[in-house]
Amino acid sequence: MDLLEKEKFIFGSLFLIANRLQVIGDQYMGRDGMTTKQWFLTAMISQFGDNPPSLSEVAEIMGSSRQNVKQLALKLEEKEFLKIQKDEQDSRALRLVLTDKSREFWQEREEKDNQFVRNLFEGLSREEISIMSEGLRKLIKNIEKL
Repeated sequence: MDLLEKEKFIFGSLFLIANRLQVIGDQYMGRDGMTTKQWFLTAMISQFGDNPPSLSEVAEIMGSSRQNVKQLALKLEEKEFLKIQKDEQDSRALRLVLTDKSREFWQEREEKDNQFVRNLFEGLSREEISIMSEGLRKLIKNIEKL
């Protein structure tokens, strides 16, 4: 397989992997009433630490529309996993604040979720994981340039 064929294979495989990850992730998370997209939103919000991000900030880092993120946030708000609050300085901006219930939920399942991730990468060497990680990091940078 020449280089271009390998690149095409990787390109197509990324879609296949994304779809399959969402299906198995939704099955895994669904047992606890959560979806992988809701998990992803929660994970992105938690990256901001004690400084709740705006809806627009989270949409940008997720690569999603503001409307899609708001729909996910509303579902998580119904489950009492986050609060949507107006920004104190800018009433047009909405802040996403994780609740104690959310933090406790994720803390309680941390080991189980770590095992899920380890199972996904079973059979890959440390070197393969490092190369894949670095390659994906570079691919993301290239996508951002486009």
